[in-house]
Amino acid sequence: MKSLRRLLFTALLTSGALAAGTYPLIVKHSLGTASFPEAPTRIVTLSEEQAELLSVLSLKAVGFGSGRVQGRLGQPPQALTTLAKSSLQNAVFVGSYNTPSLELLAALKPDLILMDGGDDDQSTYRTVGKLAPTLAYDYDQIPWRTALSDLGRLSGKTAQAQRYLKTYDARIMTLKGQLSTLSKAAPQTTLLYMYEPQSVMVLGRGFSFSRNLTTLGLTLNTPEGIDPNISFKQLSAEELLKLKTDRIIILRVRKDGKLVPRNATDDMLKRLGKPVYTYPLDPQEASSGPLTDLKRAEALAKLIRP
Repeated sequence: MKSLRRLLFTALLTSGALAAGTYPLIVKHSLGTASFPEAPTRIVTLSEEQAELLSVLSLKAVGFGSGRVQGRLGQPPQALTTLAKSSLQNAVFVGSYNTPSLELLAALKPDLILMDGGDDDQSTYRTVGKLAPTLAYDYDQIPWRTALSDLGRLSGKTAQAQRYLKTYDARIMTLKGQLSTLSKAAPQTTLLYMYEPQSVMVLGRGFSFSRNLTTLGLTLNTPEGIDPNISFKQLSAEELLKLKTDRIIILRVRKDGKLVPRNATDDMLKRLGKPVYTYPLDPQEASSGPLTDLKRAEALAKLIRP
């Protein structure tokens, strides 16, 4: 975590300058294109994923929507634990990420709206896009690296974005090097998701967290008979016992400050005789992003490093 703070601080020191080119600037995103007559100054973000872009570039949001945070409409969100909170402290809560208050959005007079860009977000995109130029990013289609570069170019902070990417890559290479012996000898790693004691899911390649494993040189492993390309699947006791892996990492959700307690699944996994590690999953943690992906890489390396 100290490395994450140092990296963010270093990036923020570099203010950057507007990339070569003239307005209007046209930016391509997951659901279309948007044209900007000038650099935006009143930004609304409808997800933690895109809010992380703002934090890296030391930009502040005037409005914030979320599916993870509960807040009072028209008031700054409280009890933020997201890594993007530095960009959201004074933002007005506008409601859910997919059904924000259009009245509040209009009152904020945004000149840029950031949001998720999956197939399920097209209706929201069409609606909010009538209020302001909107950039919608699905990080499975357009990596956050591209989104960060886009926003850096748009906001006159290209140098700051590139500085962050360069330092991020250097840190990932360091962590990957620290794990190189382990990843060559025993790369097979299974990811489980535990939301409550009564259930456990296996995560496949379609789940964003899985990319953090491959970034470190590890190989995602799923139980025999389960398609590794899935996003997630509920597991039975029989399927758990079929695991053939080098290690297991449980994403254990934290609720009200407490992790999901040990339960029968933990006892069953102990019977496999493989190392089992816990990754504490914050309910406000983004699915992916420049800050979240670095945090995960740091945490995973620390967990399994010999």
